[in-house]
Amino acid sequence: MTNVDRVMLRLQELYPNTKPELEYTSDFEFLVAVVLSAQCTDKRVNIVTKELFKKYKTPYDFANLEQKELEKLIYSTGFYHNKAKNIIALSKELVDNYGGELPKTADELQKLPGVGRKTANVVASGIYGERRFGVDTHVLRVTNRLGLVNAKTPEKVEQQWCKKYKDYVNHDSHFRLVLFGRYICKSQRPNCSECSFTDICKYYKTNNKSKITGE
Repeated sequence: MTNVDRVMLRLQELYPNTKPELEYTSDFEFLVAVVLSAQCTDKRVNIVTKELFKKYKTPYDFANLEQKELEKLIYSTGFYHNKAKNIIALSKELVDNYGGELPKTADELQKLPGVGRKTANVVASGIYGERRFGVDTHVLRVTNRLGLVNAKTPEKVEQQWCKKYKDYVNHDSHFRLVLFGRYICKSQRPNCSECSFTDICKYYKTNNKSKITGE
């Protein structure tokens, strides 16, 4: 069994449910939630969208919003100025050119204002089943620490992953790596004592030399 097979099998056992932690009731709401989740926790986004989606649900609703009004509603998610600007702009684009419906491929989603590659990949794989691999800060960190890739940017991680691990180019793999990074392989204080991969982890071997060699 290869290292990636072992990792993904164990993550499947740890996280059998791959339903996104973001809460939504439509494809459009999912896109908005993913946009809001940039540099923000899903928990905070869910608090905000619980009230936001009571008032505004469709691209038509958001397209007619004043930016300052939306900024007030999403303030606590951070970067609220750009997020509000992009959500309104992408809503107008959907209304004007897509009949208010989301395009169903990552390439088309990326044409919407403020929708980057990661967001497009997450949405297209998460709700449309397209074989895409989203790379956020968690995936970037975990895949490098485990030695599954050797790349410094999300784009490079995606390229290497898709080339080396074609069987794991999907939403489930992305999401399980995110959860592992969020709850175990944390940025500042990784819970190495709870990790099943210390024997293959480059990060662990580098930072725990004395534990491994007995020095």
